[in-house]
Amino acid sequence: MKKIILVLVGLLFIFSCKKKTISYDSKLNYYPLQVGAWIIYDVDSTYYNSFTLTSTLHHLQLKEVIASKFMDASNEEAYVIERYERDSLTQNFKFVNKWTTKFSKNKAEKVEENQRFIKLVFPVENNISWKGNAYIQTDPNDVNSKFLTDWDYKYSNLDEKKTFGSLSFDSTVTILQHDDYIIRLQKTYYKEVYAKNVGLVYYQHTFLEQQPSDPTWKSGFDVKATINSFGKN
Repeated sequence: MKKIILVLVGLLFIFSCKKKTISYDSKLNYYPLQVGAWIIYDVDSTYYNSFTLTSTLHHLQLKEVIASKFMDASNEEAYVIERYERDSLTQNFKFVNKWTTKFSKNKAEKVEENQRFIKLVFPVENNISWKGNAYIQTDPNDVNSKFLTDWDYKYSNLDEKKTFGSLSFDSTVTILQHDDYIIRLQKTYYKEVYAKNVGLVYYQHTFLEQQPSDPTWKSGFDVKATINSFGKN
């Protein structure tokens, strides 16, 4: 009788572990990495110039392709993301630059313009938060990094169905990276949405500054990108 009970307990333990593993792995699908996969985004951006006191609105298409994989300096498998842009559908995409990305232990990291971000942590669950900019050395005198200090990324709306343009996704997760507004001084708003088995499908990155005596924005940017199409070469 004791042997039977021990066997049953052992089986329950094994099944329990398997169930947890399946749950964990299923959430990795929000950040799929496969060579040849590509996504095209429609991007609307507004840039404010504090010297000329003007703003510029720009529409373009951005294509990101997972072009190859390699072993990085930490001896971890990483992927090269090649990025292309075009101003209209009648133009060919032109190469812009390369970023890299990888899974490292319980997180997904991405290096953008030599800055390493922790884009997701695993498992993906509502209300989990983390320091997404922990690797970035910010400088209060550097306009390109000062606003990135001490952000708390947070998951919400897990497995929610969303539609972007003509594309619908059964399961998405929203990451609010930062939301801060100082009246008549500064606005920072960063949000990204990921779809299961696709990856990043929408983002808004906003950083704007103004003078206390003037309600108009004087410097910064507001960029919104929405998935247009995706596939695999």
